[in-house]
Amino acid sequence: MEASDVRIARPEARVWLTPRVPRWTAEAWIAIAVVALFVGITSWWLTQDRTIPIFDAGGHLSRVMTIYEQLRAGHIGTALDVALPYPPFAYLVGALGIWVGGLGVAPPVIAQNLVFVPLLALGCYHVGRLAFGRRAGLLAVVFALGSPLITAQLHVSMIDAPETAMVAVSVWLILASERFSRVWVSAAAGVAVGLGMLTKEPFAFFVAGVVAVTLVRGGWRSWRGLALFALLALAISLPWYIHYFSQTKTLAEGATLANQGQRYEHTIQGIAPARFSSANLTWYFWNITNFQLYAPLFAFAVIGGAWTIVGFVRRRVVSPLAWELAVGAFVAWFAITETFVHDTRYSMPLLLYLAVFGSGWIVRLPRVGRLVATSALVLIAIANTLATSFGVGDTFGGTLKATLPGAEPRLLAQPGVVTFYSNAGFLVAGPHRGGDVLGLMRALRRDGVREIAWISLGREEPPPALTPVFSNEGLEAFAQIAKLKPANETGSSAHVATLGHGPIEPGHAPPCVTLSDGSGVWIRLGNPNAGGTQDYCPFRHPALYRAY
Repeated sequence: MEASDVRIARPEARVWLTPRVPRWTAEAWIAIAVVALFVGITSWWLTQDRTIPIFDAGGHLSRVMTIYEQLRAGHIGTALDVALPYPPFAYLVGALGIWVGGLGVAPPVIAQNLVFVPLLALGCYHVGRLAFGRRAGLLAVVFALGSPLITAQLHVSMIDAPETAMVAVSVWLILASERFSRVWVSAAAGVAVGLGMLTKEPFAFFVAGVVAVTLVRGGWRSWRGLALFALLALAISLPWYIHYFSQTKTLAEGATLANQGQRYEHTIQGIAPARFSSANLTWYFWNITNFQLYAPLFAFAVIGGAWTIVGFVRRRVVSPLAWELAVGAFVAWFAITETFVHDTRYSMPLLLYLAVFGSGWIVRLPRVGRLVATSALVLIAIANTLATSFGVGDTFGGTLKATLPGAEPRLLAQPGVVTFYSNAGFLVAGPHRGGDVLGLMRALRRDGVREIAWISLGREEPPPALTPVFSNEGLEAFAQIAKLKPANETGSSAHVATLGHGPIEPGHAPPCVTLSDGSGVWIRLGNPNAGGTQDYCPFRHPALYRAY
């Protein structure tokens, strides 16, 4: 063996395996932090609030729990039927939360936050980035998650906030497909649109304009990407719409025929103005001003929209995507304006466009102006969060607004009113720690109660179904969580409890719980009208005491 054949073994170099942090930009990391903060505040809010879910919030929560129970029993078809008149996607996300966290108010809400808040932020960030740069993307996230209506709606189990998130992520992927030339991005856009159509039917209004402009500006030439986009969107959503065609047709007819809105006018004034009337064309302007954004945040969007329009007039387009965004926003606004009836929540999916327009112009300002405008936007978002999530503002009445000449505050959109700040929220605002009716129902269950009913006490109007703090839908949801069956009528068995709700008046027996509006809830076991009956409260000692 020659010396050249001898090899000296060398110790192997140690390879240290360290986790790699994604090389995202500072703007992206800050946006992630904003999302985490938003979800954290929502989770905290859910631990503090004890109120009965109001109207639709209670109805959607009850529907999510019923869908979960049907899926657990293997009744998939029945679960889809329960979702009607809406598609099932948002409910399925909520049911997943119940599967992980159990029956309760918080699990479905947290599940929707964990899925849809990141999707909303992702869409706003990337559309802003593609249109105006990374800083605009970050500011669009701050704008969106600092808007009061999206904050309130993500504190409860609803489907308009999920629809808003699916619009944001769908528009991003459509724009990122570069007019359908990027085949796999087009496929992802098709999946997002398909799931969006399974979130709520009006979803199509909010992406139609972007798709149309994308096609006109050359998207029709990229037939592979376009075909894959359309195929996946239809494959995901169309089977549901075909199967439930009669139900969706009825819903569409009710939304598009002007005379269908007239039957609501006796209860909620001003929700179906005449087509092309000034009241109709400005309805969502006032709604955004007074409920969705409030005037300070809306002002940023108005400035951005005016800046974009001036760019078109001067033939100096402010962004390569200005046409897609402007037409997309216009088509969406026109569609919801010309459908009946109107509602506070129906304009929520416009949030993507409002956020991007409201942030894009800021990054084009000189340095000092940019710093001032950015600081103002952040402060407004913080103020809205403090109002909606924490209820800050009671010291000055909770609301700062101006009433213009000819204003009509009694109407739903409040035309002529300009709201600058409010801690009233929509359905919910700051948490209320008193009036634990769910805890009361659970205590009744432990004491042997199996059925429950509720009535109004001491007044004829409004009935329980129309009392926000004691809504029928919310009580039904609480009964499901507490595993109590709603009693068809008050009975004589001790296994039946009747909850009576009414004002607390001098000389009356004290209520078992006091609700957020100062009204009370009393309880009777068995026949509430039997002679010698007593009120019952598992929280009091003794539990039986003199009757209301």
